[in-house]
Amino acid sequence: MILTDSKDLELIRKAGEIDGYVLEELMKMVAPGVTTWEIDERAERLIREAGALPTFKGYRNFPCTICASINEEVVHGIPNKNRVLKDGDIISLDIGSTVRRTLNGAKDAGATGGKGKNRDYEDFIGDTAVTVPVGQISAKLEKLLADTQKSLYAGIKVCRAGATLDDIGGAIEDVALEAGYGIVREYGGHGIGYNYHEDPFILNYRSGSRTKLKPGMVIAIEPMFNLGGDRVRLKQDGWTVVTQDYKPSAHFEHSLLITEGDPEILTKRPSEVIA
Repeated sequence: MILTDSKDLELIRKAGEIDGYVLEELMKMVAPGVTTWEIDERAERLIREAGALPTFKGYRNFPCTICASINEEVVHGIPNKNRVLKDGDIISLDIGSTVRRTLNGAKDAGATGGKGKNRDYEDFIGDTAVTVPVGQISAKLEKLLADTQKSLYAGIKVCRAGATLDDIGGAIEDVALEAGYGIVREYGGHGIGYNYHEDPFILNYRSGSRTKLKPGMVIAIEPMFNLGGDRVRLKQDGWTVVTQDYKPSAHFEHSLLITEGDPEILTKRPSEVIA
């Protein structure tokens, strides 16, 4: 998807700004004894107070506002009242915010959303994730988190008009190969904007894709590195993805607007320093 209209860009930036702010607030909550349900409740409250909607809640019947994935859980973990964070855990917090614009004087958006004619509204969506420590974690886990974040920033740096999807995947893959991590291959980044998941699908390794980035494109980059092997599996809940060998996994993500120069990081957190 390509956004060039100034009003559209204003709304996609607002969605990203809300994501960055809310995620930073959630990071402050992470501590031993806190439940993933408590974090989820605060996420929904903050998103709605900011004038947006929680993108994930109800998406393909997902029941919560955030994905909260702990230790060997890679992505799409479901918050739970009984899931208590423990010292030494790591947790991925993944959130999305939707800023909605009603069309044609519609008062109730109903079920006819998206971009196009005969719609009641248009949605503008941001998506971001970070993996953080719970209390004191091992040196190995500290390095896993640092390297996975490093790979996200490496992927962002190559995101200029004319670069290819393989440039992104290669920049991320190089960090994983140097450190010896497994790379999650079944899941990756994606286009985003009017809809939560749009083309193109963005792999976190080299695949030979020559698809080029264009100014105005909005994409989400999200590397996932495992302390063990590449392989993952889906749990019986139909959502939670875990590593096959039950070794920890880290996940970082930002939504970007592609320009002729450096990309605009739409979901940057207020205190985040981009390396």
